[in-house]
Amino acid sequence: MCTSLTLETTDGHHLFGRTMDFAMDLGQTVTIMPRNYSWMSAASGNRIKTKYGIIGMASVSDDFVVYADGMNEAGLTCATLYFSGFASYNAVRGQGMEAVAPHDFVLWSLSQFGSITELKEALAHVTFVDFLVEQMGVIPPLHWILSDKTGKSIVVEPLEKTIKVYDNPAGVMTNSPDFSWHLTNLRQYIGLQTNQLQPVRWEGLELSAFGQGSGSVGLPGDFTPPSRFVRAAYWKNNITGIETERDGINGLFHILSTCDLPKGAVVTPDGLEDVTIYTSAMCIESGTFYYHGYDNRQITAIHLFHEDLDAHSIKTYPFIREQAFHYEN
Repeated sequence: MCTSLTLETTDGHHLFGRTMDFAMDLGQTVTIMPRNYSWMSAASGNRIKTKYGIIGMASVSDDFVVYADGMNEAGLTCATLYFSGFASYNAVRGQGMEAVAPHDFVLWSLSQFGSITELKEALAHVTFVDFLVEQMGVIPPLHWILSDKTGKSIVVEPLEKTIKVYDNPAGVMTNSPDFSWHLTNLRQYIGLQTNQLQPVRWEGLELSAFGQGSGSVGLPGDFTPPSRFVRAAYWKNNITGIETERDGINGLFHILSTCDLPKGAVVTPDGLEDVTIYTSAMCIESGTFYYHGYDNRQITAIHLFHEDLDAHSIKTYPFIREQAFHYEN
């Protein structure tokens, strides 16, 4: 599970955020990878040098770095989300194609490309290949949402052993089914509105709303991917007061909170609880990465451009888990 979306402020800041919903802690930490850092491609075994400095949430173990989401200094952002039942990879790479392991895609994209346009051109020569992530014990079924400083967004999905790239006019993504289905499904909700419904008369009976909010009756409230997609798209389209970066980050966290999974809300077939481990947001222009965790709702901010992007090693910031309280007396 997971929900992701983009948001643009009135003064021109481009924001990108996501919830990370999973049944196990990922040992995540905010991780900064400098330019010219050499990382190993799981699919090819080759070392790849980063062209851009990167900040994002990653799981790090020795030389094993897996980014779940992040952005680079050029303004490209990316997040990986589960795509169970639909993701389809190849056993081997195609002739003349570059092989990419699905769990490497965020790092591969952010380390090599500065824009959506560059990435789309490169994807024509890429094959996603099966790769078991031993730390998880599975070949993770994934798809991805990306955006850049132009405000454009795309979704990348491995379907029927090919790569589908969709322009994302909604700027929203959740999980299965495929992205084009979600866009079509939005047509079911065109009657939703923020204004109050006016009284109507049925024969001799006048009917009026019980209270404020009647225009949103029918907005789905469950935790399935289609319902979270509709909620995120509805709130993104209707939220107001998004003037500055601070306004936008505040608004982004509010929208994503409508898709939060509290403990006990979703139990998997294995008896595990899916929860929102963390929620992250980032601003392309300022290079700031924001997040809060399940147990700590205080927002922590780390600035990419305050770091030495020509360093020789990655830098991690511990994931803050303990709740911060402000006591007045």
